[in-house]
Amino acid sequence: MKILIIGGGYAGTLAALRLAGKTRGQNAQITLINASDTFIERIRLHQLAAGQTPKPRPFTKLLRGKSIDFLQGRVTAIDPAAHTVSVQSSNELRTVAYDKLIYALGSVVDTNAVPGAREYALSLSSVDATRQMQAKLEANPNARVIVCGGGLTGIELSSEIAEAYPNLSLTLISRDPLGMNLSERGHAYILDAFKRRHITVIEGGTISRIERHGAVIADGQRLESDLTIWAGSFTVPALARESGIAVNRLGQILVDSMLRSVSHPDIFAVGDAAASGVRMACATAMPQGAHAADNLAAMIKGQPLKPFRFGFAGRCISLGRHDGVLQFVNADDSPREQIITGRMGALLKEMICRYTTFSLYGIGINLYYWPQPAEVIPQAKPAPQHA
Repeated sequence: MKILIIGGGYAGTLAALRLAGKTRGQNAQITLINASDTFIERIRLHQLAAGQTPKPRPFTKLLRGKSIDFLQGRVTAIDPAAHTVSVQSSNELRTVAYDKLIYALGSVVDTNAVPGAREYALSLSSVDATRQMQAKLEANPNARVIVCGGGLTGIELSSEIAEAYPNLSLTLISRDPLGMNLSERGHAYILDAFKRRHITVIEGGTISRIERHGAVIADGQRLESDLTIWAGSFTVPALARESGIAVNRLGQILVDSMLRSVSHPDIFAVGDAAASGVRMACATAMPQGAHAADNLAAMIKGQPLKPFRFGFAGRCISLGRHDGVLQFVNADDSPREQIITGRMGALLKEMICRYTTFSLYGIGINLYYWPQPAEVIPQAKPAPQHA
């Protein structure tokens, strides 16, 4: 059986490695396709922006000794009827056939969300974009900086660059309460941490557009800046919709409880690009990648598939290198009042980040575990005209 995994992020890489381990000696030809030859730790891009250098993780090392072929290139099209994908590498366009496909192309920063973001804002949309941000911050350590977006990305990025460049005049603008879905204690702690770092916070501010030298809030207020960073919403690649696969409004593939496409069951969708019923996060992408691998291994062995189950346990937020928050949550992701903060919070966050990469090596692949409550995600319904 020819199995393609497209996308070498957290979900796709874990799926490839786990599947190779579980099908050893079976009739499985596994190929991982990714645009970069290096695994990108997206959860550390805010550290890169602040001048730190996360450890490089080339796929040649990650996949060494595993029964996995690696193809570097960008997938430009999928033909579900012919069971092929088109892959553009540096010097040729190739057609690769598959029997089963794992779609794990993840998400990207939506720089089209507001006018001007693509033209004038910096972002963590890629390693190159992050390095551009890093260079701008290094060249302007006393700059006026606006961070647009009060989710976890905006919080961690603001904290990191405020710690690295204490002379910045830094303002974070958030449409919702900072760190939405945190408990009152968690929200209060982050506000206090930002106050200690002299970060100005504007909650309830919806960005209407970004300009060359600042941002405009929906009420007409204009804030001037030397550097504006977009850390707002995420979106997914248009490839699934363009290939005729059933997707939701955002473009995520609609899946059943087994994580198979509702329109093309030979395709499994995992991670941010799947409409799986859980929020976009590394913490949800890796369990989905592991589960898809388990189900494919079961298919090859003639065993029944199992539905995907997932329960949340907590949210870890770094506030620089020496401070953090672990927000305990219920299985449905609703916050509990219990939190762990300060240096212990930072240590726990770092331990969890290291666990994600440990899970891609050696014994960690097959022992990777996630909370699995009794509830099963609801089966997705096809969107009209793949809209």
